[in-house]
Amino acid sequence: MPNILIVNGSPHGGKGITGILQKAFVEGAVSVGAHVDEVFLNKKKISPCLGCFNCWIKTPGKCVIKDDQAGLLEKCAWSDILVLATPLYVDGMSAQTKTFVDRTVPLAEPEFILLDDHCRHPSRVKKEWKFALISGCGFHELDNFEALVHHCKRMCINFHAKYCGHVLRPHAHILEFSEMLPNEIKKCLDAVRKAGEEISLHGEISEKVMAEVSAPIVPRAAYINAVNVYWEQELSKIKEK
Repeated sequence: MPNILIVNGSPHGGKGITGILQKAFVEGAVSVGAHVDEVFLNKKKISPCLGCFNCWIKTPGKCVIKDDQAGLLEKCAWSDILVLATPLYVDGMSAQTKTFVDRTVPLAEPEFILLDDHCRHPSRVKKEWKFALISGCGFHELDNFEALVHHCKRMCINFHAKYCGHVLRPHAHILEFSEMLPNEIKKCLDAVRKAGEEISLHGEISEKVMAEVSAPIVPRAAYINAVNVYWEQELSKIKEK
């Protein structure tokens, strides 16, 4: 069974939408015997990359910044599958997630090689590395994830890793109200668990399961109305103070 490292870049850690999706995914992976390690970046101290290239020259493979990233790079090397769990922020990953990704530079070597007629860096991770994505967003449409998915697939080229699927949940805030739509939300989370099982057993998530995870739960008009009512109530609380 594979070693799966899940790096959660939500400011809320294990709480909120990202946490709900990640919890179901882990349940599926563990149920079939995968070894899962979860990291929550909101509990870690990770500074931005200095762009000094000392990790390539003076201390090959090691960053000169003394913080929690060193331990995470060891976990990356341990993992067979790296999963980024991030909320969708401004069509991309959270700042915490991006800082973690930027600080993976020590996993590469400085020289250039040609890979599929493009300049790349050799990887210090000498294994068939795999990558997956977990993300939720507030907007109703699935295409809001396109830029993030494209970014992650491009990252895989640089990591010399295989992109093996994703768990994408549009209008994801509905998951926090399971008492309102228990059957629909259970169906979605069961699909997320199946995604965890599939990636553990087969090394990838099927198109069928990815579609089931992302399937509409409520009509768009009703969802927009519910969101706007919520924010009107929150704003009215402020005005009353």
